[in-house]
Amino acid sequence: MDDAEFRRTRRRELVDDRVSGASQLARQALDSLAEFAGSCAADEPATLRAALLDFAEELQYTRPNMAPIHNLVQRWSDRVEALPDDDPAGFRRAAAEAAQELSDASVRAVEEVAAHTAALVGADATVITHSMSSTVHASFRLLARRGVRAIVSESRPGLEGRDQARQLDHLGIPVDFITDAELGHFSGHADVALVGADMLLADGALVNKAGTYLLALAARDRGIPFYVCCESFKQAPHGSTGFDLEAADPAELDAPRGRQITPHNVYFDITPARLIDARVTEDGVTRAGDAASS
Repeated sequence: MDDAEFRRTRRRELVDDRVSGASQLARQALDSLAEFAGSCAADEPATLRAALLDFAEELQYTRPNMAPIHNLVQRWSDRVEALPDDDPAGFRRAAAEAAQELSDASVRAVEEVAAHTAALVGADATVITHSMSSTVHASFRLLARRGVRAIVSESRPGLEGRDQARQLDHLGIPVDFITDAELGHFSGHADVALVGADMLLADGALVNKAGTYLLALAARDRGIPFYVCCESFKQAPHGSTGFDLEAADPAELDAPRGRQITPHNVYFDITPARLIDARVTEDGVTRAGDAASS
């Protein structure tokens, strides 16, 4: 395929993927950049650099509520901007290597987050979770031999909770699989609520799959802690005021038809900082009181 078709195809893959977590999609974007660095038809170094940076900018804004895509691709762009262009072949290799290095760093960060999260949750806990998260899954992988149980919601309309449940089953973790509407009820059967993040806002709020806010409210009402585990590069520089939430095709809802019926398929919601008891990144655990005093 030519350059334009390659770029359209890779952008569409990111837009259409409603199952993968934000970090996984960010690594997918980096893979696309690495491949494009090798296949781009531009020969003149300045033209090649411009084409790579243009494609990077396109990828950054494919999923505006997923900070890792924007942040990791921006780090890649900064590296590409600084690369010498006297050797076009070397420039292509260096651009691809930069993408791989950032992708590897993302994977390492997930493992470090998981280690901190597993220590925080502890043994013999029942953990309720919503949506798909690579950091949550990595945490469960470490907790699998520590007697934990899981309560996993469907996470409609994408139903990525089904994949999460299957993966935990493969780890040998007992799973109670529930509808999203049962999150409130089953929070009373859990010791802790744990979710990943698509974005952490500057005011401490969390952007994640729609339904996360309801789980946080249920956890507060039930008296169990609500934890967020994610890599530090999911931090955004802006707060929740005026923040636009990403919406998907309402056709996914299979809503009844009617002249006065308007279906809404907002894919994310915002959980305010006051409902988050601890945030876990590769740097460690920040509890609500610590955040307030810092």
